[in-house]
Amino acid sequence: MVGEMIPRLFLCPPRHRQRPSSSRHPPSCEYHTTMDDAEKYRRSIGFWRCSTMVMGIACVGLAVAFIATVVIKNKELEESAGSALPCPSQDGGLLTSGDPSEPSPFHDLTIAEYRRLHEFLAKQTDINLAPADTAAVNTSNIFIVDLLIPAKQQVLSFLDNQGTQPAREARVMVFRGDKPTPVVEEYKVGPLNDPAYATLIQNPQRRNPVQFTVRPVGALEFGTVHKNIMSLVDQEVGDILQASYGGTLTECGDTCLTYYPTPVGSGLTGDIDTRTIWFWGNYPAEYYSLYPLDFGVCVDLTSSDFSQWRVTKVWYSGTIYDSLQDLKTRYHSDPATSKTRVDYVHNSKKLKTTQSLRGDPAPETPKRPPVQVEPDGKRYSIQHRHVTYMHWDFDIRLSALTGPQAYDIRYHGDRIAYELGLSEIAVFYSGDNPVQRVTDFIDSGALIGTHSKSLIPGADCPEGATFLNVSFLGEGMGEPTTLERATCVFEQNTGIPLRRHLSYSREQGAFYGGMADSVLVVRSILTIVNYDYIMDFVFHQSGAIEMRAVSTGYILSTFYRPEEAPYGFRLDEHINGNVHHHMFHFKADLDIGGTSNRYETLDISEEEVQLRQISPTATYRQTKFDRNPRVTETDAVYKFNFDTPKYHIVHNEQKKTQYDVPRAFRIHIDGMSKQLLTQGMDNERTIPWARQQLAVTVHSDHELVSSSPYAMFDSRDPVTNFTNFISDQSIVDKDLVFWVTMGVHHIPHTEDLPVTPTVGGHLSFFLLPYNYFPECPSVSSRDNIRVEYVTPNTPADGLKVERNGNKENGACGALTLEQLVRQRPDDILQTNNEFKLL
Repeated sequence: MVGEMIPRLFLCPPRHRQRPSSSRHPPSCEYHTTMDDAEKYRRSIGFWRCSTMVMGIACVGLAVAFIATVVIKNKELEESAGSALPCPSQDGGLLTSGDPSEPSPFHDLTIAEYRRLHEFLAKQTDINLAPADTAAVNTSNIFIVDLLIPAKQQVLSFLDNQGTQPAREARVMVFRGDKPTPVVEEYKVGPLNDPAYATLIQNPQRRNPVQFTVRPVGALEFGTVHKNIMSLVDQEVGDILQASYGGTLTECGDTCLTYYPTPVGSGLTGDIDTRTIWFWGNYPAEYYSLYPLDFGVCVDLTSSDFSQWRVTKVWYSGTIYDSLQDLKTRYHSDPATSKTRVDYVHNSKKLKTTQSLRGDPAPETPKRPPVQVEPDGKRYSIQHRHVTYMHWDFDIRLSALTGPQAYDIRYHGDRIAYELGLSEIAVFYSGDNPVQRVTDFIDSGALIGTHSKSLIPGADCPEGATFLNVSFLGEGMGEPTTLERATCVFEQNTGIPLRRHLSYSREQGAFYGGMADSVLVVRSILTIVNYDYIMDFVFHQSGAIEMRAVSTGYILSTFYRPEEAPYGFRLDEHINGNVHHHMFHFKADLDIGGTSNRYETLDISEEEVQLRQISPTATYRQTKFDRNPRVTETDAVYKFNFDTPKYHIVHNEQKKTQYDVPRAFRIHIDGMSKQLLTQGMDNERTIPWARQQLAVTVHSDHELVSSSPYAMFDSRDPVTNFTNFISDQSIVDKDLVFWVTMGVHHIPHTEDLPVTPTVGGHLSFFLLPYNYFPECPSVSSRDNIRVEYVTPNTPADGLKVERNGNKENGACGALTLEQLVRQRPDDILQTNNEFKLL
């Protein structure tokens, strides 16, 4: 009864449980609960909600009913636990959990599918998988399993024409260290409900098998390096490490040094058939990338036989040595040899590189930050991985290789995009030392999607968000593993009006209309070693989609030396923050009005026109635009130029408005940056997708992603070369894919310590309806608020508020809009204000 009797208006913290009364509105309070929730809330500290719509007698009755529960609570418990936030009845959110028995074409592999796949592959004698507990670099091992998306036309036939669902298949990367000539093989395995085949994937855009030397760095290899290489390093120069840094790499007790690999691309070594990795040293303190050592070893890992691995170069104290023995000899025999002496850094919360609270706390008195509350329950629903929100519906997944993806995105039932998601992340560094100088990371080799996990409620996502798990099967695993809270879904009031207008003049109508921009966010946060990338799909009620990438996390620093000055600032005694370039590549397979699309730009330029109202010879300069249809993939390559502004428009020529204007979507890119490296040189060849801000290609099932997990090493001969996606093929009335590049150069500064803040680092591109709807579709949203006079010609009759069926809403300690309208109507429209404005 309580939940039915009392309007859910606005939340009050405990110290504001009751607002002072007024002559028109006696105070009242609501203890937020329902009959089903009563026992739970009696056991909690309680949370009061204030209202001005209930008579004072009702407030007294409620207070008496619950006051004993609140008073008897232990004060210490209240101080430590805080006040519980109210939980409205939930009629949305996660409607189904666990794996579906019949997954959709876009659903990630289920636990049952992983198990069936692994059991099937283990029986294939030609693949010769080693058991998980005996897997090694020189055996046959599964590196990663990912969903293999079916051919698009097969999926569309199933979705749109009641066709048969395509067989679900997996892409399996297998390291074949067991072969006489080791290779990496990629298999298509299916159908996943009862696996019957494992065949090598045939793709004209990329080779398969792939050289063993360009395989991604895996846990088995890393562990073998530690056991065989780092123990050798300690044997040869452990005394130097101890004297220089106070620790060693192995058998080191509580004074261990750690290290991290930097792959050296074959574009630098000149030989794709060799495999070279620098391992650079660090202290294992919080956080290790801020405690670099001026020490590293370069290791040749070409062979699958680890007994043939060897150290080829050593970096120590600003000097490159040809071997460990070379360093050892010169260190002990040559007095001129440069030496380093630094104290060992023990891990402690007192270190200024931690994120522990320090300084003058703000605010002075502990007060919780604002939180978002869904007063009437969630307005979205999720069935397995299918999301419905307002007029939106779509499927989401988390690819092990490329991260977050969305499929079959529809608005009011119309498909806007068949696929939207991340394709690749790259970070290229610069420096004087040989390790940072070759540090060019391409993150799909690190298995991007597997790095989204442990999203923290109240920090990474709102506490009321819906959290989804994801499962993966990879190297050294006999069973799939589940990552908890890998994705979160939540609705958010952005705090910015989606649209509004105040027409305060009677001559102009005397009304207000507007609504908050409440959006649905699907978020993954990819913690790839030191950096964290926040990846958001944002769905607006205007019919717009936003794809957002934000960087945070720890910088990758180097040991300070004066020679590092051109590449970064000295941030602390031994920390140099080196310049680097973050780059993100996204795929947007758009189907605007179907799969027959055109791409054109609206080119904005200056023109000189006659100013007839002045004189026959007077002229005036203004801007205009010209429609510029793009005909081929080559013609559609876009590199940003301030001198040639343009809109990017996608449409179906057969779908127009009643005024013969194309019903289109516009691609708007906010996060552009230019890749400055010389085209075709060094490791730049492995990221050709970064050469332009936008490319348009005809859909091909062979062009699923723009990069590959081998891109860390394959720059001499890329396994996937994005330049091959672009030709003189016509793009007129074709199924088009748009490839969007965003990025930012980062020169670290002291405020990036301990962790880089996100402010100023938001990169976004938008898919905006452009003459697609006859008006902004948000006019159908109940979030719209309108204020107008009850009788337009008789303002004295007062104002009315239209909420389109929504309940009155407000915030604690403040009058609701309805109360303002009743008490001080002219504060709203300002129609009678003496300061006259046009």
